[in-house]
Amino acid sequence: MAETAPERAPGASTVDGQPSVVVIGVGNALRHDDGAGLEIVRRLRPRVSLAEIAVREQESETLGLLEQWEGAEAAVLVDAIHSGAAPGTVHRVDASAEPIPARLRGSSSTHAVGVGEAIELARVLHRLPKRVVVYGVEGRCFDAGSGLSEEVQAVIPTLADAVLREARELAGASARSAL
Repeated sequence: MAETAPERAPGASTVDGQPSVVVIGVGNALRHDDGAGLEIVRRLRPRVSLAEIAVREQESETLGLLEQWEGAEAAVLVDAIHSGAAPGTVHRVDASAEPIPARLRGSSSTHAVGVGEAIELARVLHRLPKRVVVYGVEGRCFDAGSGLSEEVQAVIPTLADAVLREARELAGASARSAL
């Protein structure tokens, strides 16, 4: 006899008590615009129920993402990128079924492995959540120092709203699929 997943209410936690959706801000707050992903999740944290959505920061090596989203059915990642688009441009990629496009892999990361590579490694290892959405905000300055550029700072409120909306939609979809 096949086992069935226990029923969950919309926005409820997974079986192991973890939220079904995790939002992860990736970056380095000491490299100006590279801190954009961290700023987004810091703004979101007081706006979500922890039973609904986990909100986390990933400042160290991006391979840590595999641990950050462990057990989640969906992940929304937010990171600063440097792809050549105008600073403040927001990119959205559904990385669930296909790799992040090469044009958006321009990484500002000080780490050996970027977000796109971490996602692809997780895919090969079968450690990728069912849904993975990546938001990248085009940065202007990645030099040492703190504070976001005007262009990035200007899109933070709108981007935070978009990320939260996406995470809530994914949490609702996850709960509906478990019923």
